[in-house]
Amino acid sequence: MAKEAMDAIREPSSGISILVVGGGIGGLGFGIEAYRKGHDVRIVERRLDFYDRGGLIAVPGAAQTIVQRWPGFIERLMPHTMKPVARIMKSDMARIGDFPFANVQKPSWPTSRPALHKLLLSYVQELGIPFELGRSVKKYFEDEHHGGVEYDDGTQETADVVVAADGVGSDSSILILGEKQAAISSGYACHLATYPAEIALKNTVIRDGYGDFQTGVWFSLGPDAHLVIGKSDESITWVLVHKDEPGTDESWGNTVSTDSTLRYMADWAPFYREIVKAVPENKVLLWRLMYRDPQPNYSSPCGRVVQIGDAAHPFLPTSGTGAGIALEDGCSLAACLQLAGKQNIQLAARIHTLLRYERVCCAQKVGFKNGAAFSSSDKARGAQPQESAKFLGSWLVNFDVEEYTYANYEKGVKHIREGAPFENTNAVPGFRFRAWTVRELLEEKERGHGDGDEGEWYT
Repeated sequence: MAKEAMDAIREPSSGISILVVGGGIGGLGFGIEAYRKGHDVRIVERRLDFYDRGGLIAVPGAAQTIVQRWPGFIERLMPHTMKPVARIMKSDMARIGDFPFANVQKPSWPTSRPALHKLLLSYVQELGIPFELGRSVKKYFEDEHHGGVEYDDGTQETADVVVAADGVGSDSSILILGEKQAAISSGYACHLATYPAEIALKNTVIRDGYGDFQTGVWFSLGPDAHLVIGKSDESITWVLVHKDEPGTDESWGNTVSTDSTLRYMADWAPFYREIVKAVPENKVLLWRLMYRDPQPNYSSPCGRVVQIGDAAHPFLPTSGTGAGIALEDGCSLAACLQLAGKQNIQLAARIHTLLRYERVCCAQKVGFKNGAAFSSSDKARGAQPQESAKFLGSWLVNFDVEEYTYANYEKGVKHIREGAPFENTNAVPGFRFRAWTVRELLEEKERGHGDGDEGEWYT
């Protein structure tokens, strides 16, 4: 797709300069949306090696609506996706059933994180958005007119807005919240890897094990662990979620031997174990899964620094929508800044938070609910196969964040400036929103109580 064709979708210049810190899925997605809305955007990333090593990722319906507005992007993405079907299995290969992936009405598009990340980066570069590697931010700051960062070499950079898309534990929280949020152990960690499918298919156990299911997602449920495997024509990507182990942390760069993974799979069928053994160089990522309480504020006091994605609201892999919500964030913030204009940036940041917080808070809770279900024994999950297949409700997938922002921005203005009533309609139908803490959810789980949430969470 020629750059001229992409420029045809760009709105008139807003005159707003934006520095994006973090070149992951959220940061790159926001960069594209900011470009579309006429903002002057630049992205910096601390890594020098920009290959994303992550595992399976889902592009849910709401995120599909966003990327469909990017000329040529869908055509590039689809060859890297897997069939949107989930095969639910037990750890002994007993089959529970096949179901649409994540949602019956509008299945998510499964793909590998490296594939999606590479496509986003390529698109950003084709748009001519400035992008710089090796820029590590150690401090965020602001005044009434600018946001800014200080890099680890002591140099500083300012813009009208700084968007913190640098993930869990972002230093922007010191400016926005006054401190970094405390992390609470989920009790689980995960191993994950992505590698070329042709490597694995040389193994007859793997090749025969796939049988009639050559592309799609396997959810394999075992005692105190579950394995999610995605296979496309080009790659195999998998995540094993298991009980936490000493010495792990949240760093995305921890690598361990596949032997570390296999000790959680001693009684699993050979097919699953061979999938793990096929990883090149026998190296996989190890990531500790930590909870954080939802935070109701995503922006600094002057509104010049705004968090999106995991910097604002970390998601667990069991959420099935973390990347989608990050893309929604970017679309919402870019639209709010467009509607507000350069003279009302603080207002734009506040309205963005108003429109996002309740929806995001509910989506985070879905990850907790899913995690509790997936971590049950394979015997218990086999008793209710239909429940095993329900990952995302329609409220999460049948949603157009751009349309919602345009329709509700002025209502948000009246709410903030005049105290007019405002009620979001982008979260769980029939659920009267209540904030929650991780401690509350863990205590309910420990007591064996249900969460008591009314509403259509999975309908």
